[in-house]
Amino acid sequence: MIVFSFPEFMTVALLAAALLAFLFRRWGPWTALVTAVYTGGLAFWLGLAYPLAATFVFPVLPVGVNFDGRFSQFDFVLHLNSANLPVVVLTLGIASAAFLVAALVHPGDYFVPVSLVIVFGYSGVALLQNAPLAPVLLIPLLLALLSTAGVFLLQGDQLGQTGGPLRMLLGPIFAFPFFLPVAWYVEQIPLNPQNNETFQVAGWLLAAGLLLLLAPVPMHGGQPAAAESAPPISMAMLTLLYQLAVLSLLYRISGQFEFAVELAPLSLWLTVGGLVTAAWGGIAAIGTNHPGRLWGYAMIHNWGLILLILAATGMENWTLVLFLFVLRIISTFTAVIGLAHLRQIAGREDTVLHLQGVGSRLPWSSTAFLLGSLGLAGFPLSAGFTGHWAAMQTVAESDWRIAAVVLLASGGVVLGFVRLVRLLFGPLQDRLLPQERWIDAIVAGLAIVLSGAMAISPQWLEAPVAWALIAFSR
Repeated sequence: MIVFSFPEFMTVALLAAALLAFLFRRWGPWTALVTAVYTGGLAFWLGLAYPLAATFVFPVLPVGVNFDGRFSQFDFVLHLNSANLPVVVLTLGIASAAFLVAALVHPGDYFVPVSLVIVFGYSGVALLQNAPLAPVLLIPLLLALLSTAGVFLLQGDQLGQTGGPLRMLLGPIFAFPFFLPVAWYVEQIPLNPQNNETFQVAGWLLAAGLLLLLAPVPMHGGQPAAAESAPPISMAMLTLLYQLAVLSLLYRISGQFEFAVELAPLSLWLTVGGLVTAAWGGIAAIGTNHPGRLWGYAMIHNWGLILLILAATGMENWTLVLFLFVLRIISTFTAVIGLAHLRQIAGREDTVLHLQGVGSRLPWSSTAFLLGSLGLAGFPLSAGFTGHWAAMQTVAESDWRIAAVVLLASGGVVLGFVRLVRLLFGPLQDRLLPQERWIDAIVAGLAIVLSGAMAISPQWLEAPVAWALIAFSR
């Protein structure tokens, strides 16, 4: 029997799947559907099998997986443990959801194979335990490389639409140089532990690098532009995977280098950055009626609220942060299901006239897009409602004025979508638009039901969030 360490198994499982997906790329929807089941099955199996035994033996194949096994090469050590297990499972879950949507709305022949390579990269980032540098100082470089690979997915099949995707690289590329000098300063600390200046400089460098990676306004790069031009599925998957990795990195740094939180004004920067981000998302949403860009501003607004929670709780209340992030995943994919269908039927033209009255032909997809996007602003009866208002109460306990600004910004996002509702459900402009396919209507309806269920019964997420909290508990 052949026994692989878990990092070796993941390497074979994901890269072999990427190769097969490339060979069968012309079978677009079917390849995406099989890959969705495959990655979702991996996530489900990993969540169930890991606590049961140190070694898992497949019942048919003479192959086993040693969960405690380490992969070591060139001073890099990858290892699965209880701390990074939820991050790996969430990474696979996000990818599975993206592939499922891609099975309905084909984003391009190369989406599945390239996405699998990127998922392999983010899984490796989560599993990285040792490296020539401290892993937390090397991970920003890996995030920059993964973001560069993601540009190809954001570009899609569109020639000339490079502004938004390329600007998405600014945060990770500018952030990485801030982490490199920290390794030298950390080496100097044992030589002169009384020198507070060494701690302070290292802390400020780490805080500045983290702020760039978290990408508040005005460092948000081209997120709205990319949301307008890029395939929605690619934009959603890449954004969520990147932000999950950054949140995990933030937690690891706050535990390994506590002086970065204590000596640098990171909480202040997160407060200002989160407030400006949430406010700008609401203000900018009022001035646009392009559905993709409007969705991008709603995501920015929601991300600003998460940054405010990190600042208000001193990066200690990870339960609320994870709760908000899980609701963000649900709301985002609910919106993507609808937006992807709108782009497929109405075309990719920038003019909004193509969307005039589309809601009468695509009622379920339009409703899913609106409900998912409004969930990012905490609209009632949407998935994000409970988490948004719980976060608002937490922020208000720290400073009610900040909560008031966020509340007004949420109203701005809602107002932007009210204008879009009038456009989508107004008089039909193009009488030749086809009716919504039954499979699209069913999937959009299921997404709407899931979003509504999370609003009515958020306690369903209590157990998953508590399990994911293992990765953010010291």
